[in-house]
This record gives sequence, C-alpha cells and structure tokens, in this order.
Amino acid sequence: MRGSARVLVIVIGFASLSLTAYARFAPLDAPDSRGAVPGTVVLDAHGNVLERDASAGLRIPTTIDRVAPRMLQATISAEDRRFLGHFGVDPIAIARALNSSAPSGASTITQQLARRLYLADDSSPLALRKAHEALIALQLEANRSKAEILQLYLNDVYYGRGAYGVEAAARMYFGIGAANLDLAHAAYLAGLPQRPSEYDSVIDAAAHARQTYVLGRMVDDGWITRAQADAASVERIDILPLSLPPIAHQFVAFARAELARLRPDLAGRDGLVIETTLDAGLQSESERLVRLRLATLRDRNATDAALVAVEPGTGRIVAWVGSATDGDPAHGGDIDMARTPRQPGSALKPFLYAAAFEHGYTAATPLLDVPSTFATSDGPYTPANFDRSFHGIVPLRVALASSLNVPAVRTLDAIGLDSMLEITHRFGLSTLDDVASYGLSFTLGSGQVRLVDLTNAFAAFGAGGVLAQPFAIERVRDASGRILFAHAAVAGQRVVSAEHAYVITDILSDPEARIPGFGGVTPFEVPFPAAVKTGTSTAFRDTWTIGYTPNIAIGVWVGNADGAPMLDLAGVEGAGPIWRDAMVAASLSRPMDPFVRPAGIVDATVCAPTGLLPGPDCASPTREIFAAGSVPTEREHYYSKDADGRISIDPPIEARDWARAAGLTLRSDGASASRDALRIVAPVAGATIYFAPELSSPQVVLRAVAVRGIERVTFAIDGLVIGDAPGSDPWLIWPLEQGTHTLRASAHLADGSIATVTSAFEVKR
Repeated sequence: MRGSARVLVIVIGFASLSLTAYARFAPLDAPDSRGAVPGTVVLDAHGNVLERDASAGLRIPTTIDRVAPRMLQATISAEDRRFLGHFGVDPIAIARALNSSAPSGASTITQQLARRLYLADDSSPLALRKAHEALIALQLEANRSKAEILQLYLNDVYYGRGAYGVEAAARMYFGIGAANLDLAHAAYLAGLPQRPSEYDSVIDAAAHARQTYVLGRMVDDGWITRAQADAASVERIDILPLSLPPIAHQFVAFARAELARLRPDLAGRDGLVIETTLDAGLQSESERLVRLRLATLRDRNATDAALVAVEPGTGRIVAWVGSATDGDPAHGGDIDMARTPRQPGSALKPFLYAAAFEHGYTAATPLLDVPSTFATSDGPYTPANFDRSFHGIVPLRVALASSLNVPAVRTLDAIGLDSMLEITHRFGLSTLDDVASYGLSFTLGSGQVRLVDLTNAFAAFGAGGVLAQPFAIERVRDASGRILFAHAAVAGQRVVSAEHAYVITDILSDPEARIPGFGGVTPFEVPFPAAVKTGTSTAFRDTWTIGYTPNIAIGVWVGNADGAPMLDLAGVEGAGPIWRDAMVAASLSRPMDPFVRPAGIVDATVCAPTGLLPGPDCASPTREIFAAGSVPTEREHYYSKDADGRISIDPPIEARDWARAAGLTLRSDGASASRDALRIVAPVAGATIYFAPELSSPQVVLRAVAVRGIERVTFAIDGLVIGDAPGSDPWLIWPLEQGTHTLRASAHLADGSIATVTSAFEVKR
C-alpha cells in the first residue's frame, strides 16, 4: 500500500507540475484582443453617450479603478464568491454542482471569461468544452492578476440592451458612469448577466428578486450589513428608456469630420470609442435655453439660433448647438449654423482696435464720432451709428464698448484695410478672404465668418492673446481600450500681445463705457467678470453676442437660415439674453476666474476726451490703463478757463460743428482758423500704401478737413494740381503711382491769406 500511495503522490505531483507548466507557458492569444467587436460609440468628455450604432452592441472599456467598489463586490458575490482565492476553477463549486439535483452553476468568473473570449464558437461535446474552458481559465490565472481578470470580465460580460461591459451598462441603464454606482444600482447590474433579457426593461418582481438575492449574497460574504442590504432593496431605481435620441448630433458630425481629416484610416472603422470634448450637461442646458429664448422672438421673425462654447487656451469645444429648428425644412432644415459663414456686424470691432493698438492707439485715444463721408470706389460712404446720433469726441474705450460705428470706420480708414485683414486672419477668421469686395464697411461686418471661428477668436483674448485651434476629439480607442489616436497638446499661437489682449478685455467688460451705446441696463450683466461684444448685420439678418472669461468663451447667433431679415432685432436683444443665460449655466459646473492683469499694464491719469495728460484747466481727469511705454507724455490744451471760471473747449476742426450743436462753449473760431484752418487726414504723413494685387486700378482717397468758411480746397501731388473740392467735405480720388509723393492741400481764408498743409507718403508694390 505504501508503494502504491507513493506512486499516486508522484503521479499527482507530476500531473500538477505538468498542468502548472502548461498553464504558464502554453500559447494563448492575449485576451485584450478578443471579444465581440461592437459598433462605434461617441462619448462626451465625461463618458456620456452622445451617439451609438443602434444596430450593434455598445462597449465602453474602462479600468477597474474607475468602477465603484460596490460593483466589484456585487459581481464577485453574484458570480464567483471564492474568486479571490481559487486558481481559475473552484473545486468546491464543482463538487456542489455534481451533488445537487437542482441546477447549480460551477463556472468561475475566470471560466466565464474564457468561454466568452475563446470558446464562443466551440461546438465540441459539453464535457470536452468544459475541460477546454478550465484549461484556458488556468492559463489566464497563471498569466494575469486577479484585478486584471476581473477588469477583463467587467469589460466583456453582457448585461443586456446591447451593453457589453459594466461602463456601457451603467450608461445604458442609468445614464451614469460605473464609478458612480451605489449599492442598489450595483446589485441590480450584477444580477443581470444571468438572464439579461428578463431583467433589463423594468424593475419588476423578477428583477427585484434577483437584486435582493445579490444583496443577500453580499451580506453572507461580509461586504455589507443586513441593514445596508434592506435599505438598498427598497431604494427606487429608475431605468432609462430603451431608445434615447442622440445628443448634439451636429457636433458629432463635426467630430466625425475632424477624425476623417486627421485619421482617414479610422473614419469608417467599427468598434471605436470616440471620446470628445463636449460637456453633455452644458450642451443639454444650452439647447434648452436656446429654444426657450428663441420662442420669445418668433414675432420678430427669428426662427433659428446657434451656440458654440470653447475653452480659451485649449480650444476644447464644450458645447455646440448647430441649429434650433429641429430639422424643420421651412426654416433651414438641419443646416449647421455654427459652421455656416454669416456677416458678423460689429462683432469684428475688437480686432480693429487690437490692430489700432499696434499702430500706437491706446484705450484713451480720442476718436471722432461726428457726421463723416468717405470716398470709395462705389461712391461716397456715410456711416451712421445704430442710434442715429453722434457723440462728438470719445475715447477709444467708449467707442468700442458702446460699439459706435463712425469712430470704427474712421479708425479703419486711418490704419488701412490691410492691417484689419491681417489681424483677423491672425485670429483664425480664414473665411474673410474676399479682399476685393471689402471696403470701409468691413469693420462693421461686411465679410462673413463662422460662429465657431469667431467664438474661438474671442477665446484668444480670454487666453491673454494666445490662439488655440478648436477641436472636438480628445482621443479614440478600440473595443479593448487601446488608444488609436490622441489629441496632441500643441502650444497656442500668440496672435496679439498679452497687454493689448488685456486692454481689449478690460474695455469689453466695462459696463460704464457701454452706457453711451447701450444705456445703463443690458443683458450682459453676470455675477462674475466677463467680456462681451454684440453684432448686428445689415437689415437685421444676423444678430450675434460673443463673450468670454478666462475659463470659457460662448458665441451665440440668432437669425434665419435662409438669410431672411428679422424685424428690428439687434444683437443685444436677440443673441444677448441667450449668451447671458448660457454663461450663467456654464458657471454652475466650472470656475469663473477673474482676468489676470499682465505685468506690462500700467495706470495713468489722463484728461478725457483728449487722452493726454491733464492740463491746468482739465475738466475731466480719469484713470486709464496702458501697455507699458504707451502712456502719453503731452499735456492737453483742450480745456480753457476764463477769468470768470467758465470752461471753453477747442475741439478738432471736424468736431466743431457738433460741439456748437451740442451747446458747448468753443474758443474763438477765428483763433482756431488762424492756427489750424486746414488739415490732411488721408494719407497721414509717413504712411506707406501698398498696391493690392486683387485690384486692377488701385486708387487712394486724398482727404482733408477745413474750418467753417472755407469754400474750396485745392489738392496737388508733387506740385501738380489734380483738382479741388468743396470745403465742407474736401476729398478726391487719385490713381496710385509707385514712389514717394507729397500731397499739398491749400485754401483761401476769409482774411485773404492762404492756408497750406502737406503730407508725405510712399506707394509700394
């Protein structure tokens, strides 16, 4: 007997060693690469399902550290309570199954995983298939940790509703991530794999009984107390409808197009998990707010709206409402207005003044808001403000914050269209490419831009002058979780100095400077610092509001997809309230930090509206911010106080009529005429003018201003008289000639003397 026992021990030992060696070293395909390949799913930044292939399964791979501990415990208790102690097969469970007359499962979690991954198509006899299953389970246990095996199982097990894996199941049933499952929901999900088709629609008696069974097992296994189980058993569980409409379908289309552009090899592939930048919570609230506000504008013939939200500095698109028509063909169908170029109106003005800063302007620079006519190739152009009034001499700060049109056109006329185009292209507004058709109305929005581009351009101001490229896809994984594509973090491009970006921001967030244009009450007031600008295109066809904090930029468009005009609806009334509501909604889920003041910003006291240092009689000293090095050094002589203490002013020639009409006291017109009777305003002295290759006959406007009483002004180029013009509005058009030229303007004064001024400029190709 002793000899037989010794032989038996040797045989068992040899078999054990052989089995161990087989399990450890026998070839086996990596389990990560196996399993069913479901359809492609598109997720938001937090894992919420935006779109999935309804005809295929859903798999969202996750890691075990992103699964709620209660779900891990519930799964072990429901499927394999000795999982942490066995080596792939459970002899106790096998013995119980063999000795029981009732059906009793003996497969461990590892065996179930082996069967799902490797034996799904195995048609061998049951005994042979079970033996094969056990061998593969031993191999898995020999080469993988318990945590890895449990993770593989939780990513592959079928929970019903087409959901493969716990993350997909949690999203499909409850709309939450697996990390957020509480005890009641975890026990419900853990009970599904046994008979998913019976338990996956409603919490009926059978489903509740299965959940109660799992909770009881968890009590027996020591994971929870009986009181915890009882509380979880009576907790209400709501299951989402089996079919939900896709979220942000136009954003998803944009994201898929982005993927096709960046990785065409992945565009048509199945089984992808496309992780996007979208915030589904903010998206749903934005859609609700857009529709709510748009309903109040129906009587103004506004039928559509769009909204885009972008993170400054990163370019992540966090909300995208492409339209609000719900596909109604009578109002544009499903046209994505976030990507459709439209005229932005005055929303381009911040870029004009950013360019002006680079030409030496400051927030305090005085600009003229007086009746003005400009010569163009299409004839005289006379811009008007939205309120049909004029404000005389205004600081640049007020001109921008109040969106005054005349100062903007005069500024564009002074710095040149090329400067404006260059900076808009620098900010990524690439659709502004019809150079030949643009004129002085360009700064009032005669070009066309896309809402997504314009919002991202404003975001660059919020990022301190750094432009990031907007993007929608964070990364793409396959069904096993392997990363196939990840957005590369790219440093943004500096498009304007931090100081100039801050000054623009400070102006756009200044409620006092808005008062002349918008009054004291606007829809732009939010409980945190925010910069904002509106725009309204010609004939009220488009209304815009774009604003930002350092954390988010939101752009809103309201109009009609077919370009039909609205009824006197401006940006402040149309898009403004939607912008405010969306910005407040965004603040509920993200910080709204104050704007950071760059070290290169300094304060100085100047005299409004001159922008110069206060003179002895300055009546309006004010504090202003400047980029270092741009603080004025000259003192003003605009104000003068007589012996009786009465203040008079000496405005520029162009503003004297406005000042008289406004009832202001002017210094002697005669004194002004003898000192500054005539002035050349275009081309300014020292200007360089370039031939535009798009124009067949390039021309330039020669323009002067004269005091009241001058009847005619004569213009001469390089000593050759080219014509004269009325003193009330003296201008001529001159065909450009390459070289350096001197413009001379002269006029006869009332006292018989002649006033003459000159301006030298250069024309280059």
